[in-house]
Amino acid sequence: MSDDATNLRQRDAGQAAALSRADGADLVGAALDHLRRSLSTDGTAHGAPTLARQTEDLRGWARGLGLLLSLADLPTKVVRGGQEHDLFHDEATDRYLKVTRDGVFGLAPGIDLALVSSHEDARRFHLWEASPIEYLERLQLQNQLVPGLNHLEGIIDQGDDLAVVTSQPRFDLVAVTQPEIDAWFARSGFEKVTECGYYRAEDNLGIFDAHTKNLVRFQDDLIPFDVIPCRPAGGFLQFIAETLAAGHTVRAVRTVTTTPRPS
Repeated sequence: MSDDATNLRQRDAGQAAALSRADGADLVGAALDHLRRSLSTDGTAHGAPTLARQTEDLRGWARGLGLLLSLADLPTKVVRGGQEHDLFHDEATDRYLKVTRDGVFGLAPGIDLALVSSHEDARRFHLWEASPIEYLERLQLQNQLVPGLNHLEGIIDQGDDLAVVTSQPRFDLVAVTQPEIDAWFARSGFEKVTECGYYRAEDNLGIFDAHTKNLVRFQDDLIPFDVIPCRPAGGFLQFIAETLAAGHTVRAVRTVTTTPRPS
């Protein structure tokens, strides 16, 4: 075993002593740090790790911290099942448990290239199926927008796949309109990129899928509880900059089947 791999195991052992499920918000960052560090522990990893590598690393990390769960640990009744998560209500904590489905870890924004006529832009905005690293990055950025919003409760080992179990507070669903959402993001320094997507150049923060079902009113503010935040880079960042400079907005296209993305 390499020195880097040994040091990684020692750091995770220290985490196991310091963290518990009561530290759910901190566990999001700990899991993300582990996946990022583990990329180079064998001295041969280059570029983005495969989905299988990320899944195995996350499973091992959860096992080391005693965070492996089973379906029996969940409430018996699904409140709602969607494209990205199954939702359960934990009456003891009054929090909603969100469980990723079918080995899919939510969505991540990016661009694709299409065959179009010469006068059209070949780039199209997509929401792609995310990897575990992208999913954890999304949770961490959501926690920066709303401190303590997401807690990592554990991992359900499903053989070839795994499910990530997180929780959020229960919010009373006070509906908001898209114009109210537009105004809220504008007051926060964002420019509109898509119908439900916004970008703030000051800190290179993009917020996507910010529609009326993913934000709620809480007192005098809005809570973006299920939006898709990201730090755009490369061609995607350039695409956003050029779109805003031209005064355009683009339509988001959801990609249901995982497809390799261009950088």
